[in-house]
Amino acid sequence: VVITAFENVYTDDQVNPIEELFGLSQFAESAAAADVETELTIRLDDSSEESIQAYSGSGLRVTGQYDRTNKKSGANAGVIYKGMDLFQVQVYYGEENLMAALPEFTSRVFMLDLSDGLGERIEKSPILGPMLKSQGVNVEGLAAYFEEAAAQVEAGKTQKLDIDGLMKRYQEGTKAQENFKAAMTVEKAEKGTFIMNGEEVNCKGYLVLISKDSMMNFLRTSTDFFLNDEELKDLYLEQLQQSVRITEMMGGGYSGVSAKELYASTMEDVTDAAEEMINFLDESLNDVTMTVYVDKKGNLAAVNGSTHLTVEEEDIQVLFDVLLEGGVYPTQNLKAKLEMEKKEESEKVTVNLTRQGTYDGTNLTDDISIDLKLEDEETHIFGLTYTDTYQADGGDFHVGVSVTADSYLAADVSMTGIVNQLEKGKSVQMDIDELKVMVMGKTASVTLSGEYYYGPLSEEVVKPEGQIFDIVAANEEEWQSVAMEIIFQAMELTSQLEIE
Repeated sequence: VVITAFENVYTDDQVNPIEELFGLSQFAESAAAADVETELTIRLDDSSEESIQAYSGSGLRVTGQYDRTNKKSGANAGVIYKGMDLFQVQVYYGEENLMAALPEFTSRVFMLDLSDGLGERIEKSPILGPMLKSQGVNVEGLAAYFEEAAAQVEAGKTQKLDIDGLMKRYQEGTKAQENFKAAMTVEKAEKGTFIMNGEEVNCKGYLVLISKDSMMNFLRTSTDFFLNDEELKDLYLEQLQQSVRITEMMGGGYSGVSAKELYASTMEDVTDAAEEMINFLDESLNDVTMTVYVDKKGNLAAVNGSTHLTVEEEDIQVLFDVLLEGGVYPTQNLKAKLEMEKKEESEKVTVNLTRQGTYDGTNLTDDISIDLKLEDEETHIFGLTYTDTYQADGGDFHVGVSVTADSYLAADVSMTGIVNQLEKGKSVQMDIDELKVMVMGKTASVTLSGEYYYGPLSEEVVKPEGQIFDIVAANEEEWQSVAMEIIFQAMELTSQLEIE
């Protein structure tokens, strides 16, 4: 009953308001595999500092296009100066060519051909070849690495950690969780009455003892698994091999040292650190006693318990209390408290967490507050609050975070706007009406605004316009010509700004 109650706190089929309203999992899938585009614009509206206020209307606009079907992508970063588009940087990749353009500074489009033979072309380059060789760079090896990396990205074969597979191997291979559960001792305790989902419910009580030995066995078994899992090892070794390879090609260290040798040395350090941590916990932890309250549906209503830590021969009393008041999911409303006290030295730390939320299928609110109280010769209180609201019908939203120290507002960030177009899991467009940052007790502030869009690719990804400038084949005279063009255009742009 107790184990099931804990497992029911987070279940796969429980209501997820953010998922229901926005379809975040679908957005994540499309971001990784679909043809999509995105745009973000941020502008300065106001500031308490005159030196910053002088740039009101200035900002940044960033766009991105990802055509995975045709293996092309593009990006554009534009600088806005007092409401005027000042200059932009354009980047494009496709047909094994990487291109970049600065249209306000030069008519040239810088190009790097990543197709077969890149190493040979760099070696023959009038400028890049000698420059890289003088730095001890292995040109052919570096070019081959870039070609391999580009091919892997295009083929979608970049190595990633399979979290689900890892956890399945952990559960099936170690039985650590099952052994931990089996080691718990449980007996009936007095009943209790609590508020859940806005109603008073009667709950059965269970006295639970978690022994120090069971916790240490769980930690040791789990640590051994993650330190010795073959897939984790292979993934880390692959990353290490790439690091060694790049470093050696760039003329760095590791010469004569294999990735396997580095891995062995690293794992020895990690193993020693893990063993040190476990030994510290073995000396510090003690049995945990707690009372668990479960309603007639098998849902966890409350937990309160105690233990003590032994640190450098000092005894620290630990008390904890959690109330799950429910909602559309068990943790939507909850209260939690943790106390740690050194009674002999009159030192005490208290952490209080409160969460309140509502969701009716259309309107969503979520408020979280964390207070940290330190009591010694003096008392100090630190606070962190988070709040968000969203109304699906009109699209209005607000998000805010604030940090306080002894009632002094250290920092406050808030964002208000409207989601004016939403196709669940496919596209979203929002206006950021106000993004305000305040620090030092509201004495310094900056106010921004902007727009954000994400959705399916609406137009073809095209190359930047201009005269192609092959950065590998270009000679010194050509590079000097481009550099002078950029300098003169920058001077002209600067003079225009000074006139305005």
